[in-house]
Amino acid sequence: MTARPRRSLVLAASAAAAAALGGCLSVPEGVAPMCHSNNDCDRSHGEVCEEGVCWGNPPPGPYAAVVSPPSSRQDLVAREIPQLAIPDIGWIGDLTLEPPVLLSGKLVAFCPSPLAACDPTPLAGTVTVSRPPQFRGGPGFKATLNVAAGGSFAMPVRRTQTGDDPYTVTIVPDATRQVMGRSAAEIVPPRRMQVPVSDNLAIQSIGLGGADLLTISGTLRDSSGAGLANYRVSAFGHWDPTEPVVEVSTVSYTDANGAYSVTLSDDLTGTVELVGRPVPATSTGAPPTAASVHVGGLDLTRSLTRDLVLPGNLGKPATLSLQIQGLDDTGNIVPVSAAQVSLTGTLTDSLTSFTVSDTEVADASGQVTLKRLDGDGLAASYRLSVTPPASSNLGGVIFDQKLSTFTTLPMVRLPPRLALRGKLFYGDQPLANATITARPSLRFLWALDATAQVFVASIPPATTNTPTAGGDFLLRVDPSIAQTWGYYDLVIEPAAGTRAPSFVLSEFPIPRNLALDPVTITYPVPDPDPSRPAGIHLPDAAFIHGRVAGPDGKSVEGAELRVYEVSTQLTLCSEVAHAPASCPIPAALQARSTTDADGTVRLALPR
Repeated sequence: MTARPRRSLVLAASAAAAAALGGCLSVPEGVAPMCHSNNDCDRSHGEVCEEGVCWGNPPPGPYAAVVSPPSSRQDLVAREIPQLAIPDIGWIGDLTLEPPVLLSGKLVAFCPSPLAACDPTPLAGTVTVSRPPQFRGGPGFKATLNVAAGGSFAMPVRRTQTGDDPYTVTIVPDATRQVMGRSAAEIVPPRRMQVPVSDNLAIQSIGLGGADLLTISGTLRDSSGAGLANYRVSAFGHWDPTEPVVEVSTVSYTDANGAYSVTLSDDLTGTVELVGRPVPATSTGAPPTAASVHVGGLDLTRSLTRDLVLPGNLGKPATLSLQIQGLDDTGNIVPVSAAQVSLTGTLTDSLTSFTVSDTEVADASGQVTLKRLDGDGLAASYRLSVTPPASSNLGGVIFDQKLSTFTTLPMVRLPPRLALRGKLFYGDQPLANATITARPSLRFLWALDATAQVFVASIPPATTNTPTAGGDFLLRVDPSIAQTWGYYDLVIEPAAGTRAPSFVLSEFPIPRNLALDPVTITYPVPDPDPSRPAGIHLPDAAFIHGRVAGPDGKSVEGAELRVYEVSTQLTLCSEVAHAPASCPIPAALQARSTTDADGTVRLALPR
């Protein structure tokens, strides 16, 4: 067989991006094609030559996909493909989009009985429609829209078919506080319901609230017994224990006597937490410096009365001024601007806690002033967290560190970040204009407790681009958080004009030492071709293509296809301390692209 050119040869693509960035893989005029005939391709693995490209010989998978219409095609709806078959020749055939059905309704307050003389009050709110993914770790379906008072909604969704999960409709009443009267969130609680949608639904009234819903009521007072007004009180809990807590009650604002009363949604599970937060006395005022109240573990078997009294040792409003500092590349101490700084103090009494927190952003000189209470009850509990800008070379994050450990206050020195260096190659040639992003891997996140996970997930990921002249890159990451050494996924996205596939170098471990010397990344390890220059060599690409059509068989231009590799290895969840019980390992996005005028979509999968 005639020897084919190296598959990893870098060639400029015509009008669009390759691999996960999407686009056409046709070869522009003046650039040598990969092949002229099938003999130039790997026929032993089924490859065929078309458009100057060797198509086929895909990696084994398993694969799933999501195909979505362009936003201009309201007559079509996205669909999931739980099992995407990719033949050896790389042609995945026609992927057919479907017409939507409409999930419709309007929001009203509950009427006691359909037979009673009742004029339902129209309500405003947010409607979120979701459905679990049809393949493990997939994105699923989720769409949100706002509904004005008296208005209706009609959301296009894919028709529910045999074996499909129903849609989950979550309605959150408008929480905007009115100058006169009350908001919808003060009248009725949120509601969640399961809805199969097999055909267009006529607009129906969806009642919020109910006569038999549980309530939590009581008073909120200071240590002298005086009522505390202008506290926003609500309950947080779960409809689904695998999901994060959300607000699941009406909103109540305490009056001059500190009285409040909230109504819970139905179908809740577990317990709820009652939360009262101070709010401005006027809509234009700043929140007062005062403690928030959290009461956890409240059961859902009966209505409750819970009177709350703030301790007398919380203190009076005060401030704390700090300067955030770091070290530049020459070792000089410099201020860190735009760092997000949070201060939190908590006094706990049984199931009730009293918390003061403030978050501010450092100015150009690194200065930040935080609001706090100065009482003895909180003094020893104050903790500081700092998040510098993404990819900052002046230092890394500080997480939940006691103020008493900072011996140089009011100066706060950020710890050093670790430099990750490397050089990208594709086909033994430096890969220019690629984007590299370092994000915490699941192994890192799930080694942390829930609070630390939320913090780490909020850190802006470090990202950079390789220069036009070559594939060199430098990223700075936080080596450890909460005494836990990090693992990072390096997400590599080649620029438009190259056949290189997108690639994720998973779970790169941070060296477990305190020297924090710069680390040079190589891949693969060991390199099967030691004669190649050291660096990250992107894997070979497998090219696949197909066609997206509507129900009438006509091609759809501008549709998007996303191809995922579904994880079959779930051992990670038994290897880390804080993995969710459901072990939701996301399917790995391998490639994405949009269709051309003929409805054809072309993608490159990493091997």
